[in-house]
Amino acid sequence: ARNINSSQKFIICNADEGDPGAYSDRYLLEKQPLLVLFGMLASAYIVGANSAILYIRAEYPEAINSIQKSISELNSFIATLDFDFKYKIISAQGAYICGEETALINSIEGQRPEVRVRPPFPTEQGLFNKPTVVNNVETLASIYTILNKGGNYYRQIGTEKSKGTKLISLDSSFNTPGIYEVEMGTALQTVLDNCGNGFKHKIKALHIGGPLGGIVPIEKVADLTLDFESFSKQGFLLGHASVVGIPDNFPMINYLQHLFQFASYESCGKCFPCRLGTKRGEELLSNAINKHEKIDKELFKDLLNTLEQGSLCAHGGGIPLPIKNALKYFYDELKVYFIKLT
Repeated sequence: ARNINSSQKFIICNADEGDPGAYSDRYLLEKQPLLVLFGMLASAYIVGANSAILYIRAEYPEAINSIQKSISELNSFIATLDFDFKYKIISAQGAYICGEETALINSIEGQRPEVRVRPPFPTEQGLFNKPTVVNNVETLASIYTILNKGGNYYRQIGTEKSKGTKLISLDSSFNTPGIYEVEMGTALQTVLDNCGNGFKHKIKALHIGGPLGGIVPIEKVADLTLDFESFSKQGFLLGHASVVGIPDNFPMINYLQHLFQFASYESCGKCFPCRLGTKRGEELLSNAINKHEKIDKELFKDLLNTLEQGSLCAHGGGIPLPIKNALKYFYDELKVYFIKLT
């Protein structure tokens, strides 16, 4: 975006935090709003943008109020700069798909929030076909530390490929739930023990990274460190780092059915694999639970592969990951619902 010649460029903060169990964006917007706003200001100055838009979910009214108050305080400082710049807050309307940057851009334009075909990418033709940089809240909030203490300082924190710290959200299955800032590369077991202080009740798996994140069986926790490469290597996804416990007595088949139901309901409908595939997955699992109709293993495998390879964005392309994790690690529990599961 910086290298594109345009009289109008945009910086967008994607604060439409929709992952169940994730509250890191909410924390930063409510408690550290100036960090987020400074990150947007610095980004705009670097790429030559003159407008910054914060797209905040409507369920976070305190966050919207906090940001608006901080913008009012910051405007007097911006007025002293030789820099034409303004902020705008947009209250999102609850569509999970708007976490995807091009669907978010469509929503801001007043269009149906559908995913766009790429290329062109938003940095070339984004909001109103102008160069647009979209970043999440946590990324923008980290810019101040990088500029203030330098890149060398920041590179020393974390791992080779996952720099800095990560905000994690521990849900109510932990003895001490909440938001914690953890250095990248920290052992996941250490995080669960030192931050969460263990579980309130027996847990058989952790769903980490939102609905499209990986389902991690408890026995695999010891093999993971809190960084993107470790999760990827083990076949999981760190994502937004929300950690939701799946109780030992909760049927995994019901959990998977709920995931497909969520994915189907929240699909934007733009591409056939996601629109039809998520609904078909929900139907197969619902019929297995309620009508005792066994699922053909090969048909189910083809459905997951079609979603992965044919979906336009990570919504349809990502939902097979937790399903595959469950099939791999909870074989004994799930095999009764399939004609053949090997």
